Amino acid sequence: MNASAFRLATIEALKALWVALPVRASNDGESGDPRERQMQILDTYCFALSEFSSEAIWNTVNNLRCGKIEEASKNFCPKAPELAVYVRDEQKRLEVLKAPKAIVQAREPVPFKDWRVIQQKKVEERARAEGFILWDDDISLEQFNTNARRKKYPAKTTFYWAISQAWGPSR
Repeated sequence: MNASAFRLATIEALKALWVALPVRASNDGESGDPRERQMQILDTYCFALSEFSSEAIWNTVNNLRCGKIEEASKNFCPKAPELAVYVRDEQKRLEVLKAPKAIVQAREPVPFKDWRVIQQKKVEERARAEGFILWDDDISLEQFNTNARRKKYPAKTTFYWAISQAWGPSR
């Protein structure tokens, strides 16, 4: 395949890479023409990189030029298949970064619990079912505890904090 059939961005990236890291190959062509061998090398690299995005290729080339890829040689350009492996890894990393983020399902709104209403209903139920009466109104928890210790209320008297009332059985 001819190098002119490949993307210009790939060829430019390879040029930048080869300036920083020389290719480990003889430039002598079969007929002694070094340009022929150079075109074969370019064709080989372009073919190996044909399936990857320009962004992945450029990121990998820049990482090689800066020496950021640990297992890569710092003196020579990797061979075409090795370079393709590095670019494939970078392509996967970019795909993960660009993948749409999962949208977390919003929970159903929980209705507001008005504890004053809840406790008032509970008091009304107990008054009907168990004969509870109001023992104290508009008191604090401390006042309720003090009165309970002084035996002002009968057993089973309950303090309802949201409505500040003490309800219990009649004596």
